[in-house]
Amino acid sequence: MTNTSITVPCYTNQGQSRIFNVDATDGTSYVELTDIITGNSLGDSLQGQTIVKAMAIVENFCTSPGGIIFVDNQNNVIGTIQPAQPESQQPEWAQVSIPVQLNYTVKATTSATVA
Repeated sequence: MTNTSITVPCYTNQGQSRIFNVDATDGTSYVELTDIITGNSLGDSLQGQTIVKAMAIVENFCTSPGGIIFVDNQNNVIGTIQPAQPESQQPEWAQVSIPVQLNYTVKATTSATVA
């Protein structure tokens, strides 16, 4: 098993920026990322705002299809971004429009190690 670092910085229409992160293990199904400062979920941190820029940075794993997903309180996908592995490619901001409400989350699946 390999430890995996998944980081999702994002910027909102109200000028707030947040970084969501999780350290997981390959093969874990849908792990939730949390705010690195507060430890809160996406919805608790950015309720009522819209994410307009986001990127995903991953270390030590290959993503499963779908990349990083943003889901609502009923687990419906409301947005996705493809992660970059800094070992092989430069992470870039993606222009998105992802509305955030209470109980919304950002999740990822680890599927295999890079090494």
